[in-house]
Amino acid sequence: MIRDLRIRLAQPADVSAIGAVLERCGLPVDDLPRLACEFHVAVLESQLIGCACAQLFGDTAIIRSVAVLREWRDQGIATHLISAVMMRARANGIRRAVLLTSTCPSYFSRYGFSLIHASKLPEEVQESQEFQRLRNTSALCMCAELQ
Repeated sequence: MIRDLRIRLAQPADVSAIGAVLERCGLPVDDLPRLACEFHVAVLESQLIGCACAQLFGDTAIIRSVAVLREWRDQGIATHLISAVMMRARANGIRRAVLLTSTCPSYFSRYGFSLIHASKLPEEVQESQEFQRLRNTSALCMCAELQ
């Protein structure tokens, strides 16, 4: 891990920096203001260099918007972000984490995620903006039990 890197909960003042990271990584920012408090961020000195979100739906968390600026990738930052959002979800009594990915299924399998058909998830998860956005794409649905 990079020395002096901090992983912390996002604060309202982080919204524009999170948006900039998401945009540079090609991820959507349309619902960012509403979800800002559900993000964790990676901060090096005073620069926000990565983020991840766990959007809660009942006893399920959708892990989404995992992004690290290109110049800081392959240094374990995403690992710390994913661990942080999953730890927070567990602490809040969340039983399972789900995500959609079209590029990194083997990466997420490291955290206990395995392929699942989206139809097996709670209806509110299937109807979430994240799942609706990726419904007719090649994105794979993955699930990890947290309890």
